[in-house]
Amino acid sequence: MSMESILKKIINGVSNTYGEEFFSVITKQLDDAIQSDFTFIARLNKEKHSCQTIALIAHSKLVDNFEYDLEGTPCNDVTDNCIIFYPKNITELYPKDDLLVDMAIEGYIGAPLNDSKGEVLGIIVALYQSPILDKDVTLTLFQLFSNRIAGEFERIDKEIELKELNNTLDNKIQQRTAELESTVQQLKHAHSQLLTVEKMAVLGDLVAGVAHEVNTPLGVAITAESLLSEEFASFEAKLLAEKLSKKDMKHFVEQNQQCLPMISRNLHRAKEIIDNFKRMATEQSEFKQELIYLNTYYQRLISTLNPLLKRRQAKIIFTGCSDDSVMTFPGCHAQLLTNLVNNSIQHGFLENGNNIITICLVNKGREFMVDYFDNGIGIAIDNQENIFQPFYTTKRNVGKTGLGLSICYNLVLTTLKGRFECLPCEQGVHFRYIFQPC
Repeated sequence: MSMESILKKIINGVSNTYGEEFFSVITKQLDDAIQSDFTFIARLNKEKHSCQTIALIAHSKLVDNFEYDLEGTPCNDVTDNCIIFYPKNITELYPKDDLLVDMAIEGYIGAPLNDSKGEVLGIIVALYQSPILDKDVTLTLFQLFSNRIAGEFERIDKEIELKELNNTLDNKIQQRTAELESTVQQLKHAHSQLLTVEKMAVLGDLVAGVAHEVNTPLGVAITAESLLSEEFASFEAKLLAEKLSKKDMKHFVEQNQQCLPMISRNLHRAKEIIDNFKRMATEQSEFKQELIYLNTYYQRLISTLNPLLKRRQAKIIFTGCSDDSVMTFPGCHAQLLTNLVNNSIQHGFLENGNNIITICLVNKGREFMVDYFDNGIGIAIDNQENIFQPFYTTKRNVGKTGLGLSICYNLVLTTLKGRFECLPCEQGVHFRYIFQPC
């Protein structure tokens, strides 16, 4: 089976799963592809210096998970952010690893699972009871899917973090955030739908960013509520002791006048952030023709992409056009901008640089033209002729799949019935896509 066929089989297998089910399914899919005796994904516990398996396949069957100590194991070396490969004699190299000895393991391949900051969250390991003859397929698959697996770890962590934050709010705040919590559930549902297609995987990165963005207004609301609780306790104590003065009542009223609008404003801000993301996610998962104003729509998309931009301290400069009302597929435009911006963040921009993206929208009468520029490191001339090919990437070693620009090219060509091209540029990149109204 070709590498492309293997990738398609794995992607199709995990497209509708998340959480525990996702880990079980992707481990089984990888195990089938690499034909190992044991394949597992494990979560790192730094405090206990141990690993807890999240999904474990033994001789092609899903079995119970377990926790094991890292001391004296090859997994310990993997958690140092290293890819470890020993085709044979692994037990001779790690004689203190009783588990490997008991399981009669001969060959070992392990790779770290890094979060968006580069920290090791866990590991993915394949064990063989016979010497390993070909490591390339296993290493390639581990590298391709390690970011996606780590991304699911981060998504679950952020979900837990949000729940814990919500639990700290009192009944009054919980009532006011009931609609917000409902929206979060809709967002999770929209996220699960987006996972049906691997080309939408970049939205998984945005979920963590949106959660971080929501934390700021919620934190302000919690702080204001805490202050009000203290003021109320003081007010109630003076009232019961019959020591309440006119000055105390005035102070209590002033605190409420300051804090209640702050709480309301920040809760609405949090809801707005999630609503914008939910709307974009929904549009991308189901293409429908709509009459939209491109200027307004693109501005809203740009605000939703802020979590991606913050990774490289980047900003977007947008220039719109007149007479921008058009019948088109909004979700297609959302996918285009999301993938283009993500491509600049991952491949074009360096850290701590003056990173700028410029988007120019022009009405050409019978068609619209969008020019996308970034001032990053650009694309090497030798690579330019291949950038639209599926699975072509210069960063396979860090888990990139090479689907971003291929997705953009095919969206414009097949859905918008237009043209997409990469034009010469003195610095960075210049992409242009042209489309006609439906």
